[in-house]
Amino acid sequence: MQIALPPDQPRPSDATRCGVALPLLAAVLVMLTFVTFPPAPVDLRVDADTSLSAVLNYAQQHGLQFGTGLVSTYGPLGYLIFFYFSPNGAGIRMAVDVAFCLTVAAGLCLVAWRLRPLKGCLLLGVFMFVATNLSPRTDLVMDTGFLCWGLLCCVESARRLALAVLIFTALAVFGALAKTSIIFMAGLSVVLLAGGLAARGQWRLGLGMVAGFGVGIPLAWMAAGQNLWHLGSYLINALAVVQGYNQALGWEGLPQVTFWGLLLVLAGMAMVITRALTAFDGKDRRDAWRRWLLLAWLSALLFLVWKHGVVRGDSYHVVYLFGFLSVLAVALEILPCERGCARLWARGLAAACCVLPLIALQSWFFPALSRSLRQPLRAFGYNAGCLLKPADYRRRMGEVIEADRREASLPRFRDIIGSASVDVFGQNQVYALWNDLNYRPRPVFQSYAACNARLMRLNEQFYLSSAAPEYVMFSLGPIDRKFPPLEDAMVLRDLLMNYEPMSAEGEFVLLKSKATHAPGLKLLGQGTVRPGERIDLRGYSGADFWLEIDLEPTLLGWLRQVLYQPSTVRLSAWREEPKRPPIRRRAPAVMMQAGFVASPLLLSNEDLLGCYTGKPPPRPGAYSVELLPGNERFWQEKVGFKVYEIGPGKGY
Repeated sequence: MQIALPPDQPRPSDATRCGVALPLLAAVLVMLTFVTFPPAPVDLRVDADTSLSAVLNYAQQHGLQFGTGLVSTYGPLGYLIFFYFSPNGAGIRMAVDVAFCLTVAAGLCLVAWRLRPLKGCLLLGVFMFVATNLSPRTDLVMDTGFLCWGLLCCVESARRLALAVLIFTALAVFGALAKTSIIFMAGLSVVLLAGGLAARGQWRLGLGMVAGFGVGIPLAWMAAGQNLWHLGSYLINALAVVQGYNQALGWEGLPQVTFWGLLLVLAGMAMVITRALTAFDGKDRRDAWRRWLLLAWLSALLFLVWKHGVVRGDSYHVVYLFGFLSVLAVALEILPCERGCARLWARGLAAACCVLPLIALQSWFFPALSRSLRQPLRAFGYNAGCLLKPADYRRRMGEVIEADRREASLPRFRDIIGSASVDVFGQNQVYALWNDLNYRPRPVFQSYAACNARLMRLNEQFYLSSAAPEYVMFSLGPIDRKFPPLEDAMVLRDLLMNYEPMSAEGEFVLLKSKATHAPGLKLLGQGTVRPGERIDLRGYSGADFWLEIDLEPTLLGWLRQVLYQPSTVRLSAWREEPKRPPIRRRAPAVMMQAGFVASPLLLSNEDLLGCYTGKPPPRPGAYSVELLPGNERFWQEKVGFKVYEIGPGKGY
């Protein structure tokens, strides 16, 4: 017997379709405002990311192996999310951009759908406002996807819960193999959310989530053309990359921005604690476990976003941090909260964490308010045009790339190198690629990223093996005004010993291999000094010196590194001539600890050429480690050092 429904009452199937179709339609429209179609690079000399993008695409084309052949802040799928256009696989990249951003937009719209209409519209509006005014925006999009689909894993049920678990797991696998730092966020999120599912009695889904992530990583790894046996090296080296980034690549933001960022993150943490510990307000012990696991996940997510936003306190990273805080504040309204007092506190903190970051962004970073408010509409029109006419988009980007190729032309080097192998010392690997040279990268292929002893040794082992390149395009150009010999210091030492100059063109000196000798180090002296006190080199005999400086943080300094970033340290090189002023540059402690060529004093390509041509190179008489006023409490009072003479081989 079939029971008829009143004419004005929709059938359950119609209501279900409406509940799915409307968020999906909204997701498509929202996606078109922020889809991450990448622009072409605009400045070859200033932006090291141009070369990073080019090498990631080169690695995909030539099947280079990550973890062994390449060690980077990005993984084998990194070329699919990097923020610069590449002609390589442009169609696949566009498809991935659409799928990735549509997935994130769908999660965002489903969270908004569960909120009251005003709050749902606020969530979508805040995200579109921030995302469209932020470039690049991939990190914000990725973390918003984790947040929204993770929250849906906490509150959905039945089929929608299974779908949320599936999509979150797939997003975690994709992110972990696209960017190195996401491995830790994704893995921790999977474990904590799976625990929350088990506490709800959904232990099969929780187990499936962990198993899906554990199986999905190696399957996606092999699908990306990687050898399964290299996955372990990728994960191990990922930790070294993240540690090195935190210890050596920090950059201080504006003091007022950092201050407000800290206050807002503390308010955000208070908001997270209030929301998490009052959610699922049941009397069952399992609800208590759910609350604590939810708190652990949200706290970890917020902390990792904070770290990513402040380690390099430039405008991009700070905007990303403030933007995520605003989205988080509104999205947490999805969590049920029955306690009246807690609900008032949570909403007050949410209002502060949503409105104040937006005011800060508009005041410090975004263009005029009328322009920033119109940006979502302009972005919608541009992205829709790219999607409807992809050939025109690729043609426009291709024209910029071709102009860059002409600018990067090095005809003299091409004639000399021919088909021989070549590496690039420095940050501008794109010059080798756009001159169609036989590029053979060392594992940590950009010098600034070889910023601790483990990563430097990986590069040195490559240069002492049969895989060492025949030629090296050399450019001594450190980032962040660092002391030049600190970057990739062990390879720099090997180049001085095993290569000789052939030519110069543009910003490069071309070096050719003449031997493959491991350097020998003869200990000449060691001792301790205080910060600011000179390490005198004049008493040591020998031509070339290698200096290792051990500056250890105090407990307070270690906590600062973990929670924020290391305090700035400078290295001063004192000339032998007493009247000449010292040369002061930034010098991260972890890079000084790995060691560097202390004499001759290499500050430019011309200094390197002087070492080869017989021109007397500049020789420093002493070095000193200098701390900024007020930062003495972050470092130990004694600085250890060892001075070595660089010899021709092992046993020297």
